[in-house]
Amino acid sequence: MKKILIFLSCLFVSLLTVQGAERLRERVYISTDRDVYVAGDAVWLSAWCLDAGTGRLSGFSKTAYVEVHSPTGMVQTAKIALNGGRGAGRLTLPTTLPTGNYRLFAYTRLGASEEGFDPVPGSRTLSVFNTLSTERTEGGVELVPEAPQAPSVPSAGQLSVLAGNAGPSGSTRIILTNNGSETVSFSLSIRHDDGIPAPAGAHVADFVRGIRSLPAARGFDASVIPEYEGEVIRARVTGTDAAGVRAVRDKYAFISSPGSGEDLYTESIDGEGNALFFTSNIYGDKDMFLEIQDLDRNNICHLELVSPFLDLPAGELPSLQLYNGWGRALELRGLGMQLEKNFDADTLYTALPARVHRIFDERDCVRYILDDYTRFPLMEELFIEFIPELRVRRVNGKRELQIHISDHLGGFYFQSGYSLVLLDGIPVLDHEKLFAYDPLLVHHIDIYPDAYFLGIRSFSGVVNFVTYKGTLPSMKFEDNVRVVDFQGCSLPLAYTCQGVGSDYPDYRQTIYWHPLLTLAPGESTSVECKTPAYSGRFEVFAEGLSEAGEAVVARTMLDVR
Repeated sequence: MKKILIFLSCLFVSLLTVQGAERLRERVYISTDRDVYVAGDAVWLSAWCLDAGTGRLSGFSKTAYVEVHSPTGMVQTAKIALNGGRGAGRLTLPTTLPTGNYRLFAYTRLGASEEGFDPVPGSRTLSVFNTLSTERTEGGVELVPEAPQAPSVPSAGQLSVLAGNAGPSGSTRIILTNNGSETVSFSLSIRHDDGIPAPAGAHVADFVRGIRSLPAARGFDASVIPEYEGEVIRARVTGTDAAGVRAVRDKYAFISSPGSGEDLYTESIDGEGNALFFTSNIYGDKDMFLEIQDLDRNNICHLELVSPFLDLPAGELPSLQLYNGWGRALELRGLGMQLEKNFDADTLYTALPARVHRIFDERDCVRYILDDYTRFPLMEELFIEFIPELRVRRVNGKRELQIHISDHLGGFYFQSGYSLVLLDGIPVLDHEKLFAYDPLLVHHIDIYPDAYFLGIRSFSGVVNFVTYKGTLPSMKFEDNVRVVDFQGCSLPLAYTCQGVGSDYPDYRQTIYWHPLLTLAPGESTSVECKTPAYSGRFEVFAEGLSEAGEAVVARTMLDVR
């Protein structure tokens, strides 16, 4: 019998290492493609999670949380999946943001559990101009008679960068070389230098200095669960009284999103009505189904998700200095933002490898494509006529599906345990609902004839009924099922813009972004950069860290004429 152990062993290891993890002080640095944006822009992110004790990358936490704050509170968030201390993602600034300066910072739940944790050191200040509105942050904008000077960012480390000039709507190559004796990990941004200076803020060298000057830790919150495998999703029972909460104690709660079943987790509810789902990180924004199994019909309650963001104090923000001579440059930025929203295509992005755990192995899947067989009007006839791995049994007067599972010796048998039945990746806990479902809506049936462990729960096989639309058409769920918007980890992407064609009105401000570049000692690499349709000067900016935790900064200029 094949067992896929999801998070149970990882949780055990995490709990055993909490005492040691209390000495691990994680800090997260975020690099962005620019420091000056217009409302509505995408902000491209690259993350480094460091062990403050050694100054090197920390491979412990697997999720970083990003918050963007105005002077009055949190305005945008993102999650970044970490692998070996590195991660990438993006967030989109709301088009309603007033003109002003904003604070961007990140943390892990383990790092933020330190007593007196301050997210401001090493954070970034982003200047945001709203080109569609005259609204400004309260007391946060200062009109100045002359354009302010950009803060100096000196080069550091042994990374060098060379760029050749090019014409509009052309291409050029950027050559990067590691002249040092250690591997460097860095991000690379090529952005338009239109004379609007970046605000004063931390860069990677400031972050490294801050890490080295941290005072001794005063203590840690022992109740924080380290996110060793991925985000720990928290849910609580609502809509009932204390007696109702006691009634659902030890019942199983499910969270899932439509798809292949990979975003499926189940845990038991504790005595206070809480459930913790230990995930390996869920990617993307999607609909999340929340359900409690075997709920008494008289107990009208449901699950709701608890926000993982701590909404930490962002400290005092400097005023944005606004110069009247930036009008034309801001018009161009606003035009570029709107064109990207209307004309952007997936070909402008390059997907980077993401760390994922497959719950169900397709190699062990038995698939029945229903169009290859005689179509029947009743679901039960499918199992009787041509799917020998499934049978129907009655338990307490109700029909249940049961799966023919395999053992280590290659034998097949029906176990008495509960089989997990899915429709487009969503659990169907009452199998009678599936028997009443229209089989003409189903494209294929995937059967996994093994024993599976999800959290602390075991199942005698899994079957997933996949519809043509993949959206559970015509399925009716119980009243306690809730469908909520879930913000998953941002997909790691590089903005390489290789798909830009002649039919694209190209006013990009960031013309190249790669968040996860690595160079070994003495190694060189080159990247191709597609130039936009307009002329101007562009800054080629690389920043990151060496293997020993030393700051790496390299920059040069590129002319498009």
